[in-house]
Amino acid sequence: MHNLLQRAVIWLMFAFSVPVLAADWVYVVHPGDTLWDFSIKNLKNSEHWKDLQKINSIENPQKLQPGTRIRVPLAWVKQTAVDAEVVALHGEALLTRADKSVHKVKIGDHIRLGDQLDVELASTLSVKFADGSVATVHESSRVQFNHLSQYSDSGMVDTRFRLEKGRVDTHAIPAKGAGSRFEIQTPSAITAVRGTEFRTSVVDSDQISRVEVLKGKVAVKGQSTSRAIPAGYGTRVEPRKAPIAPVKLLPAPVLEDIPAVVREVGWSLRWKHNLKAKSYRIELSENAAFDQLLWSRVTENRQSILPDVVDGTYYVRVRGIDPLGIEGLSSVAKLVLDLHPSPPFLMEPANEEVFRSKVPVLRWTKSMEADAYRLQVSGAEDFSGTLLIDKNTGSQVSYSAEEIVDIGTYYWRVASISASQEQGPFSTVLQLKKAPVPQAPELSVSSEEKQITVLLAGESGQQYQVQVSEFARFNPLLLDRIVGPSEFSFDKSNDVQYFRVRTIESDGFAGPWSATQQIYPAQNNRWLHIIGIGILGILFF
Repeated sequence: MHNLLQRAVIWLMFAFSVPVLAADWVYVVHPGDTLWDFSIKNLKNSEHWKDLQKINSIENPQKLQPGTRIRVPLAWVKQTAVDAEVVALHGEALLTRADKSVHKVKIGDHIRLGDQLDVELASTLSVKFADGSVATVHESSRVQFNHLSQYSDSGMVDTRFRLEKGRVDTHAIPAKGAGSRFEIQTPSAITAVRGTEFRTSVVDSDQISRVEVLKGKVAVKGQSTSRAIPAGYGTRVEPRKAPIAPVKLLPAPVLEDIPAVVREVGWSLRWKHNLKAKSYRIELSENAAFDQLLWSRVTENRQSILPDVVDGTYYVRVRGIDPLGIEGLSSVAKLVLDLHPSPPFLMEPANEEVFRSKVPVLRWTKSMEADAYRLQVSGAEDFSGTLLIDKNTGSQVSYSAEEIVDIGTYYWRVASISASQEQGPFSTVLQLKKAPVPQAPELSVSSEEKQITVLLAGESGQQYQVQVSEFARFNPLLLDRIVGPSEFSFDKSNDVQYFRVRTIESDGFAGPWSATQQIYPAQNNRWLHIIGIGILGILFF
């Protein structure tokens, strides 16, 4: 009984010798373990093996029973520096070592205690820590690594870094023991986690921090006040202020239908608008993990075109941003792009241009990705049915479309063909029209005492150009006027006069001139004699 009481007193003495805030590492004994070997390998002072024996009531330190649990105060366990590693990189970033040397980051680089990462514009990288946790650091971000260590072989890792500016997405592995720690500091907050997914951002201009929790729970501390933020919520922390109460994240936007393969030039990703969102963030990645962002943008619109990237499979995600700047849940979609070789731009004729007597000449730009071109002309806007023209024009960037003869509306487009004979998507579609040459106007002429009056009858929208001269070559002119389908008058002359008329359509097309008409001075005041040069009346070529 006396020995039992003595042992209890000794155990209490050592238990209370451990700092109040310290925790224990619970070690499971493996076959062949001895308390002496364990202490040499894992403890700062190997002499603590005697203390461990007393704390855990071990009778034979040389023969430990496999599966037995040994409690070890963390304050006694060795802590060693451990590196993190750059596992993904898109774009460029700079690594400043603790000794102030600066290097361009490459995949496989080790991050050590005291290092700093600066991620450039349009770049992103991912860092993997000793416990398997991963932090994706986005463009224009700066991160300082001020604590990277682990407790011997316990699996417990202490990771702490400071986000000076920018954005970080974090996937933290669940804690493996009391000594495990994952903490992100910003100028206005400290975020502590134990197995979760969350986003952290800080705006350089105002030092306001935002935390959005996707899985698990996060403790956010600011101005000596800590708040627990559960999954699906976020918070905002201003400098020298406590975190605001948890705010529910905006739901993931509903994306509109995405084609199985995107081949339409200028295609836009669209989603339904959320009235609570002031803007949206769109991100593009080559993989579903989004650890290497190829592109990111924030827009107030409910749609966005995508950047010019090589053909292939991508992943896109969209999320709303509320008025506090807290970003919501993301919608993720797979995209298959087939947009190369890129099509040329159509130059001539202008869209909806009308042709009457001339043959349409179709022209387009030269694409640097094209070795040849495929031209299509159809009477149907969707190019269904038999095509009027479906031709490989080789390297030529124009085509005289003599096949367009019949009156009607036509549509045309061009695709690029690469040197490997791969055809890319078609260009935007332009429209042209084939219209008839305008008919001769119906007119009548009468003479008054001092004036000649011409009555013109025509269709709505038509106009007429009338010219009068004393010379058959119409130079100089006595009259050059644009009139509608009504009457017009001009003064008589004592000399011979010549006049001619042509129709101008609503689209501006001017028909051919009529036959030139010759007017002799009248022999009386009631009738005007008109003698045509060539054929009497007004004829059109």
